[in-house]
Parts: sequence; C-alpha cells; structure tokens
Amino acid sequence: MKLQVALDCNFSVVSALSLLEKIADCVDIIEAGTPFIVESGLLLVRQLKEAFPEKQVSADLKIADAGHYEASRAFEAGADIATVLAMADDVTIMNARDAAHELGREIMVDMLNTQNLEERIARIDAFGVDYICLHTSKDLQKLDRDACRAFEKLRKCVKNSKLALAGGISPENIEQFASIKPDVIIVGEAITAADDPVGAARAICNAMGKYGC
Repeated sequence: MKLQVALDCNFSVVSALSLLEKIADCVDIIEAGTPFIVESGLLLVRQLKEAFPEKQVSADLKIADAGHYEASRAFEAGADIATVLAMADDVTIMNARDAAHELGREIMVDMLNTQNLEERIARIDAFGVDYICLHTSKDLQKLDRDACRAFEKLRKCVKNSKLALAGGISPENIEQFASIKPDVIIVGEAITAADDPVGAARAICNAMGKYGC
C-alpha cells in the first residue's frame, strides 16, 4: 500500500517543496493536484520530479479528451502517472493508456462523479489501465456521506487494475480505508493543511502499516 500526498491548492512551488522535504519519508507518490497545475502549469510536474527523483509523481490532469496528447505532455514533463476521468469516452481512456504504456508510465482512471459505478468500473477494469481510483468529491465530503462503506462494496469490481482510494481520508478515519487494502491511499489537506503535517503523515503511515502494507 502506497501513500500519495495531493498538493491541491494554497501552495507556492517553494512552500510545496518545503513541506515535501518534511514528509518525504512517509510519502511514496507526490501528486501535482488539478488546481495547482492550473495555477502553475506542467512545469510544476517537472519541478517536483527534479526535486524528488526517487518518488513517483502523479499529474492529476483529469483528462476528458485528447487522451494520448494530454497524457503524453504530462509524461514528457516527468510524470510517472497521469489521471483520466472515467466519464470520458472509452477511446480517450484507451488512448491515454497507450500513451502511458508506450513510455513505461501509468494511467489512473478517476471515478469521480461517474454514474452506474459498478458497471463502469468493470468495463474500465478490462481496458488494461494501471489504476482505478474510487474518489469522493470535495462537495460530497461536506455532506458527510459514508464513502468507506461504498468503497468496500465497489472494491470487488476491480479485478485487474490496482485500486486507489481518495477523498476525505484523514488520520481520524484512515483505518477504515486501509482495511479495504487498496494499493494507493491518496490524502490531501488532512496532511498538507494540518497543524502538524509530519505528525499527520506519520499517523496515516502507521495505520496503513497495521494492515501489513
């Protein structure tokens, strides 16, 4: 099980790099979040990879069209993983997958706001993508929906791809999510906006370790 930290907003590149220096021992994957890429461009991905070459870097582009082109641009900037939306056309997802595999990189399909989840997961899982991400949006997090219970039910639909979980995961609820035994757990503000980011990252890592991962 890997920990991915999402750098989403309220960061300069300098402050992001400073934070990452403090929590690097706990983190496996560094995510250039969508708002941060919108603000800083794909140069951000290059800066993260150059600063932490031993870490995987994910470019959360949420690709919805031009799958091969957009994924290729992320990989050229140094990304190891790029994201594409599950609601995109099948051909877009497969083109993004092809761009990744041509370069020995990986594609993560984000199920954010996707309808008919079980059916769509099963279909995408057959495409040979690297990761499927079950993701609770920030807006739904505010409604306090029980994402963990839904994720546990949906996990059985993922048979070939690796599984990532994202959305509202924190030191307070990490054990519930870790018990599902995904391949990647994605955490954002619960670490990056914490009063003690190092302590939050360590607490999450320790909880993940209880499940033998």
